[in-house]
Amino acid sequence: MTKQLILPRLPILFATGLLSTGLLLSGCSNDVDTEETVHKVEVADSHSATDDEKAADSEEVADSNKEATQQKSLVTNPTEAGTPEDTVKKALDSLYYGDVKQAAGYYEVDMANFEEELAKTQSAFQQTVEGVTITDTQYNDDKTRATITGELMLKGQSEPAPLTYELQEIDGQWKILG
Repeated sequence: MTKQLILPRLPILFATGLLSTGLLLSGCSNDVDTEETVHKVEVADSHSATDDEKAADSEEVADSNKEATQQKSLVTNPTEAGTPEDTVKKALDSLYYGDVKQAAGYYEVDMANFEEELAKTQSAFQQTVEGVTITDTQYNDDKTRATITGELMLKGQSEPAPLTYELQEIDGQWKILG
């Protein structure tokens, strides 16, 4: 495939990936009160506590740190594992948070250097996408293909843009077609 054929498809792939990410990522909000965590650590350090108290404080801090490292999904809807919606969510989140290799694995694209081209869109995707909401999923008769529609909210925009993803089940896994 020549570069002339690849480059016109990139805006479509980027828009599709961007919209899917916003639609699928949702219920993974991890608001952590860092002031409260810091205060607990300071209190534990300033008082002579028993070994049990120190262990309990350490576990609380470890739990808070674990929550803080989890990344919020772009998709505002909850998804179920193994569904087309979950595939879109994972693809969009992977791209948004910089794991382009993983994101590319969710696509079925006939392009020799797809991962490299996808990597070029990552920064713009991260800077422009605020969220994705999935509004509908339609399946073909034998449930091997799915069309996901939704809305993509871009940063600084008051109205969402429409979003559509076509997926196919290939070897037991849903793949985004591009």
